[in-house]
Parts: sequence; C-alpha cells; structure tokens
Amino acid sequence: MTINDAAQEKPAASAPPAAPAASKWFAALGLVAGLGAVVASSCCVIPLGLAALGAGASVFGGLELIAAWRVPLLAASALAIGGGWSAWWMKRPVMCASKANCASPERSRSTLALLLCASAIALAAAGWSYIDPALLKLFQGR
Repeated sequence: MTINDAAQEKPAASAPPAAPAASKWFAALGLVAGLGAVVASSCCVIPLGLAALGAGASVFGGLELIAAWRVPLLAASALAIGGGWSAWWMKRPVMCASKANCASPERSRSTLALLLCASAIALAAAGWSYIDPALLKLFQGR
C-alpha cells in the first residue's frame, strides 16, 4: 500500500450522533404548560392549600398574574402534547449495517409515561371549572 492508496481509502462510516427525542421535549413542554394552566385556572383550592402551608401575599399576587395566562397556557400545552404524541407515534426503526451503532428502534416507555401524565394534567386544567367546586365540597365536608 502506498501513501496515495491510503489517502484514497474512505474512513469507516460512523453512526450519526443520536438526536434528542422530539416527543420527549414536546411532552415535557406540555407538562409544564399544563401545570401552569392548572395553577392559572384554580380560583379556590390551590390558594387555600397554599395558605394552609403558610404562603404569603406575594405568592397570591403571582397566582393572580398567572390567571390571565390560562388560555394561552392551555393552548401551548395542547400544541406541545399533540406534537409529542405525533412524534412518538411516527418514530420508526432505523435500518443500519451494524446493530452496535444504531439507536434503539423501540418507542421510549419513559416518553410514553411523560405524555400520558402531561395529557392528564392538561385535561384536568381544561376541566378545572368542574373539578374545583367538587374539591371545595370535599375539603369543607359537605
């Protein structure tokens, strides 16, 4: 083998670095926005719980500011969760030459759990006007 032959040889193809799972990022964004929507839509139960824990007026002022963002937070969580579900469902196995260099072709169970949790929280935030009175009755003992 001469120097020219060695220069013409192509290096072994390596697998591209694994990109972070888009569905996991969408699910996390949906979970955070859904939690914000739950806090924003609560008029009675969450402030009562926070007062019982010793929260001050600054916390309640922050809750008042967040309440105006309920609808945008619900919309953001719905879009993010929808994107997460679509990315999770569309994940297909990648064919490669050697099994050692390939990413896992299976869908992630942790992403599924995160998507289910985010979906449940976003649905709770959307229906909080029905949940809040029931929780108040439960806490009041009626």
